[in-house]
Amino acid sequence: MDLLLVVGGYNSSNTSHLAEMGEEKLPTYFVLNASRLASANEIKHYNLHEKREVVSHFWLPNGPAVIGITAGASCPNNLIEETLIRLFELRGISRQQLELAA
Repeated sequence: MDLLLVVGGYNSSNTSHLAEMGEEKLPTYFVLNASRLASANEIKHYNLHEKREVVSHFWLPNGPAVIGITAGASCPNNLIEETLIRLFELRGISRQQLELAA
């Protein structure tokens, strides 16, 4: 994988642990929901060490990329789905295109 998105509540110990494990291996962004993926150049994510949300730039690699997405057990499925859709939108693939392909 080129990067990992961890979706869920910042106060969830399960989700925080997933983010910690990801950070050991690759760039990892712990996001509350899809709204934190502002653009392909800007993401608002939780920094476990600073215990606050931070903004990172140029987070999404140009060109083909393998992106992992995971979430804690308590994360609602719709938050994961919306994050996936947003990620596709940042790559120029609309929600409608995804629905037609399903």
